[in-house]
Amino acid sequence: MLHGKIRHIALRIIVGVAAALLSTGAAYKFHFNLSSATSLHLFLITAIALRWGFLEASAVSLVSVACLDYFFTVPLFQFYMADSHDWVALGTFESVALLVSRLSNQVNQHALESDIHRSRLQRLYELSQSILLLDFQHSVDQQLTPLIQTALQAKGVGLWNAYDLHFSSAGQFDFKQEELQLRASFFADRNDDDEANEISRRVLRSGTRSIGALLLYGHTSDAVSINAAASLAAIAMERARSFAQESNAEAARQSEQLRATVLDSLAHAFKTPLTTIQTSSSGLLEMNTLRGTEKKLVTLIDQQAHHLNDITTRLLRAAKIDSANLKVKREHINVVALVRESVAESAEQFMPRSIIFAPAGEHISVLADRQLLKMALLQLLDNAAKYGGTDASITLDIHEEKDEAVVSVHNEGSFIPLEERGKIFKRFYRSPGSVHKASGTGIGLSVVKHVVEAHQGRVWVVSDSSAGTTFFLTLPSGRL
Repeated sequence: MLHGKIRHIALRIIVGVAAALLSTGAAYKFHFNLSSATSLHLFLITAIALRWGFLEASAVSLVSVACLDYFFTVPLFQFYMADSHDWVALGTFESVALLVSRLSNQVNQHALESDIHRSRLQRLYELSQSILLLDFQHSVDQQLTPLIQTALQAKGVGLWNAYDLHFSSAGQFDFKQEELQLRASFFADRNDDDEANEISRRVLRSGTRSIGALLLYGHTSDAVSINAAASLAAIAMERARSFAQESNAEAARQSEQLRATVLDSLAHAFKTPLTTIQTSSSGLLEMNTLRGTEKKLVTLIDQQAHHLNDITTRLLRAAKIDSANLKVKREHINVVALVRESVAESAEQFMPRSIIFAPAGEHISVLADRQLLKMALLQLLDNAAKYGGTDASITLDIHEEKDEAVVSVHNEGSFIPLEERGKIFKRFYRSPGSVHKASGTGIGLSVVKHVVEAHQGRVWVVSDSSAGTTFFLTLPSGRL
């Protein structure tokens, strides 16, 4: 390529020299004076400078000066000038010729740079247009890499997504080693350019947060274009993530609507036969005509009917927990008395486990919905009984911290791993270790979370393999 370029320059110089000689011959034949011949040569050199550049014009200008000296200055046909004014004129001519050719070369260079810059901007614009048309139903990373490769005219492109720890590539290049280097650049938060190997690495950012890294191999793009492509890639990745989150949120919303509808329908379907069973069993007991085993069986039926009726009522409330129509009826409640009431109602259900409740005071006021709060407390007690040891006790505690009342329910014999503690409050989620330990639907703790958050409170869990598990919830103080 270099030899070819030199040949082209040499050829242009030869053509230019030939033109200068022809111009000289024509000027001499038609008896031009020195001024006219100089103007003719100056025009020729200016045209060569504009068309070919500084080097060719400089070579031709030297030949032109020699020709003008030989044919148009006294003494003629000698490379000698007797008059000093001729030297000044020819020196001025040469200086002007070189200056014009130099300026022309700079203009051409600027024009070339402008064309290159415009071409890069056009490719970046096309890249941005293509990013707007990405299909977010499929992997965005796999779609991005060939687009960036085309836009920056690179031999290879690698993209590492920090959200899902996935590496995508396009082009002919061995990315195995470079993937490790790209990850190292990401974790070091470092951009670098290896000009010798034509490799550039950029950390992708969304705001101030690093979300991935971009690798370019075999390219000639400037730093501005690379940074722009990296910004566009980061925007595309963030848009894909936002789209996925929005889709998941919509799916969760529809799933929750279906769940609420199913629970509501089932609860209402159970209500009618339960009411019939409860009325019949209570009527038989009121007649007082049963004796012995029959009375015990009917009493058991009546107790369980009341229990099923209570569960059905809780299901109806649970179905409306996430509904926009849920209204929290706040009132000042003595949470200590409410806990004692809840414990008394469920004591038989939790036998043979003992429930320990010894609060520091007998009156701690909260501003809450009595029925919702009672449902949450019973759910925590039920959870402690199911997953605690068979003979282990359940310990309740209530105390005040600043403007909040803190309720805790502790059980022994269960352990929740750290990675599971945030997930157990999601609806329908059950920890793998608890699936075969106790029956359940994964709804209870999500109900507790929604009830507490509806009261602007918080709920969390602390668990230790030896000490057991403690659930905490806070409620706004209802002090007058």
